[in-house]
Amino acid sequence: MSGGQNAYEAGTQKIIPAVLLYAFYEDQILMIHRNQNKKDFHEGKWNGLGGKLDLDETSVDCAVREFQEESGCTTTAKQWTWTGQLTFPNFKPHKKEDWFVTVYLTELSKEQTQSIITQNKEGTLHWVPSSELLSLNLWEGDRQFLPLVLKKSCFEGTFFYAEGKLDRFFLNPIH
Repeated sequence: MSGGQNAYEAGTQKIIPAVLLYAFYEDQILMIHRNQNKKDFHEGKWNGLGGKLDLDETSVDCAVREFQEESGCTTTAKQWTWTGQLTFPNFKPHKKEDWFVTVYLTELSKEQTQSIITQNKEGTLHWVPSSELLSLNLWEGDRQFLPLVLKKSCFEGTFFYAEGKLDRFFLNPIH
């Protein structure tokens, strides 16, 4: 764009920094079934845990906070491993929001798994066998990067949705 402000500078489009968290225990992954609010943008979908960064919060601090809030389980910043960066341009068009999401993984101890709650205000939490993950009702884009999460591989990607459907995407494994 020459000469003028882009949509972010003009304030017509927002970037939402967030984290997406995948916790493993043995050969299972902790997922949330978003089933508590019919007006939820993610209603009926299965997701990793996570959420938006607070002002002046690092992404790993957000990971620790969001995981504790959503699962009841306390973790440390050192426990989380960066694995990817995802961009979802205009993911929530009704709010003019682009989401910029940092993906983290952790392996929980047996003691930590015992503190996991089964429900929060967004949905129910389930330990899902890794082999069954892709059979869940996931966002279409998640089906593209979750195999890399399961392999604990690093990646970056951009996923474009139109009317709730995956329109196109770019996914780059990082070696």
